[in-house]
Amino acid sequence: MKTILILGLSLVSLNLMANESNCYSIQNQDSKNYCLATAKRQESYCYSIREQDSKNLCLAQVKNQKSYCYSIRSQDMKNQCLAIVR
Repeated sequence: MKTILILGLSLVSLNLMANESNCYSIQNQDSKNYCLATAKRQESYCYSIREQDSKNLCLAQVKNQKSYCYSIRSQDMKNQCLAIVR
């Protein structure tokens, strides 16, 4: 369930980059950290994410490095990561 929530938030957080204040309303801590990391472009929030695939997706996006995508175990999430990270 957490993976699905993070997957959905990855697309939402791309739209929230200019307004990280929306992230603070998120109750799920992993999702909140993911949102803050992508909105603020700060990898430190990614390291607070407990779910490993979500952490790697976050790091790939924030650091703009596809290498993190290849550490993701979920094939769908890995494909999503590879699609959004340039």
